[in-house]
Amino acid sequence: MGCHIGLSYAQIPVSKNPPEDYDSFPFGHITTGQEKQEMLNVIDQFMIAVNTKSKKLFDQILYKGIQRIVTQVDAIKTSTTIYDNDKRLQNLASKPEQYKERYWDALIVSDGNIASVWAPYDFYLNDKFSHCGVDLFYLVKEGGAWKIAHFGYTIVKDCKKEN
Repeated sequence: MGCHIGLSYAQIPVSKNPPEDYDSFPFGHITTGQEKQEMLNVIDQFMIAVNTKSKKLFDQILYKGIQRIVTQVDAIKTSTTIYDNDKRLQNLASKPEQYKERYWDALIVSDGNIASVWAPYDFYLNDKFSHCGVDLFYLVKEGGAWKIAHFGYTIVKDCKKEN
């Protein structure tokens, strides 16, 4: 015999306004100071790993078995693909192209040992502008160190280049 509560989901109120005492809740704050710098150091290491195609460095800062979500945006359509990141990294070093990725204006929101980092970026292939977009990283602090547990990004071909 199963248990029936007697409520449909339509009857459960969903608030779009935070509770009045939301400011006293102990979670979800914009990260600053030393904590922010520790997280940005991981993102910097990620960029170095991309730019040097260093699987060794990726292995140090990424959890094994994670997926990456890539959303390509253009005037006609938007498509999203989910990749097995470990498979994508296996042949990275053998690719002859030179990569250059840069990010700026990172916004970090954290709650204890989890955080998200959101930052615009641009990407160059063989020193030629390729695309821009937004990087989004989910970080987890384990054993006193931050690691990337998941990441995704948008690819926008028709965007303004930064210097």
